[in-house]
Amino acid sequence: MSGSPPAFCNFLMLCVSSLIIMPVKYMREIMENFQAFCNQTSLHGWQYITQRPETDGFWAGFKHIFWSVIVCVAMGCAAIFLYSNTIDFMNATVVTTVDTMTVPLSEVFFPSVVVCNINQVRKSFFAELGIYENETFIRQVYQDFILGKANHSFQQENFEVSARKRAVHEQIMKEYLAKHNETLETKMSITWFTHQECKDMFVLSKWNQTKTYDFAIERDFGTDYGICCWYTPQINFTEIDIHTKENDLHEPDWGQWFMNVPKGSKTGKDNGFTMLFDIESFDYSYYNEGSEGLKLALVHHLDMPIMRQKGFHIAPGTENQIAVTPTLMSTSSNAMTRFNSEQRDCYSEGEISLKFLPKDHGYRYEMSNCLFEAAFENILERCKCAPGFHMMGGDEAMEKYEICMGANLTCMNDLMNRMGEFDHVDYEGKQTKCRSACEDQVNSLFVTTSSYPNRKTLTYREEFCIITKRLITKCKSHKRKPLDREYPNLCNLLHPLDSIEEDIFCPNNEWTLPKRFNCSSHRCPMVEAILDYAKDNLVMFNIFIKDPYAKRFMKDEKITKTAYIANSGGLLGLCMGFSLVSAAEILYHCLFGLFSPICGGGKRNSKDRLYRVYTYNKDAENGLCDRHQKAEIVKFSEYQKSEMETFSETNQTELMTASDFPDSVPPTRLITGSYPGHLNRPCLLHNGVIPSCPAHGPHGPSGPSNGTLPNQTSKYSFSPERVI
Repeated sequence: MSGSPPAFCNFLMLCVSSLIIMPVKYMREIMENFQAFCNQTSLHGWQYITQRPETDGFWAGFKHIFWSVIVCVAMGCAAIFLYSNTIDFMNATVVTTVDTMTVPLSEVFFPSVVVCNINQVRKSFFAELGIYENETFIRQVYQDFILGKANHSFQQENFEVSARKRAVHEQIMKEYLAKHNETLETKMSITWFTHQECKDMFVLSKWNQTKTYDFAIERDFGTDYGICCWYTPQINFTEIDIHTKENDLHEPDWGQWFMNVPKGSKTGKDNGFTMLFDIESFDYSYYNEGSEGLKLALVHHLDMPIMRQKGFHIAPGTENQIAVTPTLMSTSSNAMTRFNSEQRDCYSEGEISLKFLPKDHGYRYEMSNCLFEAAFENILERCKCAPGFHMMGGDEAMEKYEICMGANLTCMNDLMNRMGEFDHVDYEGKQTKCRSACEDQVNSLFVTTSSYPNRKTLTYREEFCIITKRLITKCKSHKRKPLDREYPNLCNLLHPLDSIEEDIFCPNNEWTLPKRFNCSSHRCPMVEAILDYAKDNLVMFNIFIKDPYAKRFMKDEKITKTAYIANSGGLLGLCMGFSLVSAAEILYHCLFGLFSPICGGGKRNSKDRLYRVYTYNKDAENGLCDRHQKAEIVKFSEYQKSEMETFSETNQTELMTASDFPDSVPPTRLITGSYPGHLNRPCLLHNGVIPSCPAHGPHGPSGPSNGTLPNQTSKYSFSPERVI
């Protein structure tokens, strides 16, 4: 039919009507469940919202309003506190605290030692090249190849000037290498030839009660200051040398050796690392520094030493006690798992790698290494050259860029002096911020100094013989010129010893001066000259662990998940009395109270329903107390009626009829009210049978206690709390 509405319109109307009718239909059930929740919950204050007060009038309504406001305010405060606590938890990352003060030294690395002679340019280097007296050319070499241009101009030089300087640089190095029967196989800075070689500086060392007088491999190492000497006492350089030769390697696999340095240290000077150096102050030509001595740094064996920041000076003619206090920095596994590198502000070893300080060259990730990498990358980008000192890991840069010299060298030195300003490195094509290492060891130092050597006792020590032999060798080398300039008679006094076997004047490194050298028991010119040299050039230091234990700082979660739950539970308990049981109650009433009627639950147990008092119509209110006159009149549902009928049929023997009451009671007033079905009785209160209100108790001694019926036991007592 054309006039009939479409079927889907009927369906739509049915759906809309259902949405409107269903809430009304189930509103009573929902309210009953809400009342049940309020009466049964363990949350504070909710039971007062639905509980009827014992007085009528204004205060009856005020009580409901008062407790409703209190509960709402408590919920609001709990919500605010919970929100604040959650924000704090989400924003809280890590906190560093002292984990323990008694970490055993078996977990501590003994530091490696990096020693630089403050003099980075030997005067004897120019003597080898035959330009010892040519001060003009020497100054030009300083400006172009060592220090940079004197006017500190960073402007790029034109191609012709730059090419000319590089030609001079290469010519100088070729001439030097030719004198030593060597060839230049790779790009190197001239500073690798001008510095004092480690074998000339090192005299002796002592580690684990074992003395060493020379190393099979001298590890000259490039740093930001210049070319220095690297010493790691745990590594056996003789073993490395044998392994390198057996495997026909061009150079040792430093990454393998340094990655396997064992942990473990001992306390005390006797268990430390003692070293003696000869700084050869007579050969000084480096005028960029005004002092003489050594620049020393104690570093982790996998770190690039930043000598301009971590190095400290040691003067010649001194013995130095360097007490080391190690501190371990660690990060908990919970913090490592929960937070990323930015949140915990540190990197684990596998999270980032450095391009120019690779692991296969014996480096790790660490903050100072990252800052060096950042400065190195900026030099490549801004100065368009590669620092010539960085040979251990900078091979790729050497292949792409020329070595820094001239104006570019000035640019390089300026950026190196600003190390720390650059804190981003290139990692996987992205600029990544430098952060500390999650696992690290930091060493704090305490240095004391005394005068060395003792002129009265040096001749009885083995150092005297070692220095004497070394001086004889120096007097026969290219260092003779600067040595004679500083000590005019020293080589002449030592010359007679050159013709004598060492076992004669120094058997087993014990000084035994032949009598023919005109030395009396009070004075000997040769010994005095050697003592003068020793006082001006020898430096000794003892590095040892000060305390038998180390301390460890732990970086952990600032607010753990357990602490967050505990804080939240405490706030909710303070405001509302909330607990896990309360959560179960809410869940129970939501699932079984709200949804069970809608989903079509079966017949409800009368014990689960709220007790009610069904009162009477207006005709039955004469003579009632004020409380019962104002009682709510509730209509029975069809289910309640059928329940009452069923109960009446099965319990006739217990029901009271109208004949049971006195004749004076008007029949019209015998209107049946009830508690729920199992307490269904004719109401005697309004018929005047009971002299007092059962809900409020008796007025006098004659009345029944607790509102019980006359001649009845407490089986049918009225409960004041059940009246609503």
